[in-house]
Amino acid sequence: MFKEKEENLIVKLPFGFRDIFPTEAQEREVIKETIRQEFLLWGYGEVKTPVLEFTKNISAGVGKNWKDKLLSFFDIDGYLVSLRADMTIPIARLTGMRIKSEQLPVRFFYFANSFRQSRLSKGKPRVVSQAGLELIGSSGFSSDIEVLVILINILKKLKITNFKVGLGHIKIVEGLCDWLKLDFQTGELVKDNLILNDFVEIRELVSKEDNEKADLFMELLKPEKDIEKISDLLSNVDEKKVTESFSYLKKVYKALKELELNDYILLDLSIIRDFEYYSGLLFEVYCPTTIDLLGSGGRYDGLIKKFGLDVQATGFALDVDLLHKSMGQSKLYSFKSEERTIVYGNAEDCLKLVQFALEIKSRGVIAELVFGSEKNLAKIAASRKCSNIYILEPGTNNFKLFEYKDKIKG
Repeated sequence: MFKEKEENLIVKLPFGFRDIFPTEAQEREVIKETIRQEFLLWGYGEVKTPVLEFTKNISAGVGKNWKDKLLSFFDIDGYLVSLRADMTIPIARLTGMRIKSEQLPVRFFYFANSFRQSRLSKGKPRVVSQAGLELIGSSGFSSDIEVLVILINILKKLKITNFKVGLGHIKIVEGLCDWLKLDFQTGELVKDNLILNDFVEIRELVSKEDNEKADLFMELLKPEKDIEKISDLLSNVDEKKVTESFSYLKKVYKALKELELNDYILLDLSIIRDFEYYSGLLFEVYCPTTIDLLGSGGRYDGLIKKFGLDVQATGFALDVDLLHKSMGQSKLYSFKSEERTIVYGNAEDCLKLVQFALEIKSRGVIAELVFGSEKNLAKIAASRKCSNIYILEPGTNNFKLFEYKDKIKG
């Protein structure tokens, strides 16, 4: 008499998450394999870490306002845990726990999803598919050059057009704030607004003391291809932290120029990251197809010490979703060599179709079985980007080649 009321399911995803269909999933695997091969060629080994870490560990690298950045909850044992927000902190933890000083340097790479808190109003994804590397225990300059070369090589192999790698240094903004004689609170507000790209607010903050210095500061925040122009501007800044940091940037730029990679480089002194573990060189990847960063990285010499091993480190992460978007459909298919075909017939002839498909697959050709009506066969083949359709003639063992491409219209 009384029926239990059926609960209606929520037919949507939590904001910031999405589904991925087979075609895109395959294209993303092509991207990952291209990146993987470059990592392996440089002697990097793949590592995997748990998706969950103790919040205390994760927050040690995320820094202030970590509650607004992490997806956190209590596990069944009462511990506060968080989904990883990036892979640098888990790998720093792994290194501090498992690596001995005599094993250094170590070269790790990874493919992983990272999870970040975001408000619905911001419209940002809460899961980021990343591909990245960490070079740990190698001297600063040589390791910075190595990871930048690898980064540029990957972007070139993926045929990303018009990309630029912006170079900056964490100490330059800090030094400029000291030069402007900003108090600690104002300096932190300047950094926060640099992350938000709110240059109007930054101008308001730095104009309170000295308008002339403020003008120069705002000029220095503009990305610049000409390193000599920045040198001329900085000749008016008498601040040791700025001078030493820019001297290092010039050294890196000169090395990249000798490697004939300087065409991909911009100097961007405004770069500052939302994670607080960075300690030196910073870099970001820009592309005109998206307003978001394709990737970013830099030096984080003090992070691993929090987990026990005091060692230098640098690395970068690329956003696989944005790489996929930036490559464009036509370029993605240029990476594929798979031939694909359809084997069609009636369900009662299943074994005949399977045997024929096995013969095709033995030649390295993808074969998909389709049963039923021929009505939409041409459109199905077009959607799969198949090169051929083979149809089993009823009552026989004969397969005929169907020229479908002329029959798609109508």
